[in-house]
Amino acid sequence: MKIIKYIFSVFIIFFTLKIIISLSKKSGINLYDFFLNHYLLIISSIILQVIGVFLSTLRWRKSVQYFANNTYMIYEFSEFFYLTSRANIINNFLPSILIGDLSKLISPNKRNKKREMKFIIFDRLIGFFTLGNLGLLSMLYIDLLNLNIYIILIITEILILFLVYKIKFRFTKGLQENILTLNFCKIVSISFLSQFFFSLSLFILLNIKNYYDSFHNYFISIFLNFLGMFPFSINGWGIREWSANKISFNQLDSNNLITASIIFGICISISNLLIYIFLNIKKIKN
Repeated sequence: MKIIKYIFSVFIIFFTLKIIISLSKKSGINLYDFFLNHYLLIISSIILQVIGVFLSTLRWRKSVQYFANNTYMIYEFSEFFYLTSRANIINNFLPSILIGDLSKLISPNKRNKKREMKFIIFDRLIGFFTLGNLGLLSMLYIDLLNLNIYIILIITEILILFLVYKIKFRFTKGLQENILTLNFCKIVSISFLSQFFFSLSLFILLNIKNYYDSFHNYFISIFLNFLGMFPFSINGWGIREWSANKISFNQLDSNNLITASIIFGICISISNLLIYIFLNIKKIKN
């Protein structure tokens, strides 16, 4: 079974690299020149991503704080920040988000790891919920999704949420009674805000060569960010660039979207690496 997983992972990495290299050659991207000519915007994109990581960390910590009812699972925010950045670095290089999320279990908490994993999954599901809804909305706006299908999907989502709320599951035990509360609304709001900053970090890269209106470009950035949640990919690498090429209006627009998407992926690693290094240095000093 492990051999199959390894083969599948190598398969994903191979095709991801193949897609990115092929599209890069097609668009004639020169990343070195791009960094030299637009370094201020790239730095801005990294800063926006750091804010996004901060907010996603806050979402996770608030989920534990409001719903766990266990003080041993609530440690310093800097520790949550450190674990999130490390998980994001892993997720941006390896297939599947599971490896990065599992790395969060290597934490100051030494008790009841199953319960800790429950809140890691819970936090991930909230992230999927907010980014998923933003992604569907972006697809509707850029004409990738029919209005009738969008309405059906939203109704289906509401029905699933209702069933999850009503039916007693082992996983949702201790969570259901807190769903319709102000604290849960705060967590969802923080999650939407974090996705806003992640999409904004891509948006400013799309507007380096502003061929179309900014509002349209922002929904494009939400859509490309949304693709990062898809399974069987390396944090959206490859799928994001392939989709950017498919939704472009012409070759010039395709080059712009593919370049912005690749730089966005690189900025994810840089932003999280900066957080990780900074907090490691802080740990050593303390």
